Amino acid sequence: MIPNEINLLPLLSYFENCHEGDLLSFTQWLDKAIYMLHYLPTDTFSETERQNVCYVLMELKEAVLKIHVEQNNCA
Repeated sequence: MIPNEINLLPLLSYFENCHEGDLLSFTQWLDKAIYMLHYLPTDTFSETERQNVCYVLMELKEAVLKIHVEQNNCA
């Protein structure tokens, strides 16, 4: 493995095992997680922490959707 290369096989395995390769299913669960974060008690996380977590989850969702679109365009 190249020193700067990231091994994404565990993530790919997760998609296959938990979502049967359905990336849209995964994005729906991310949406639910983001939605639920807004209903945690306000003293659980600071507003900045909540925004940062939502931002990371949204970025992950966008990356997965991009993969999904590119995958379908090549098919």
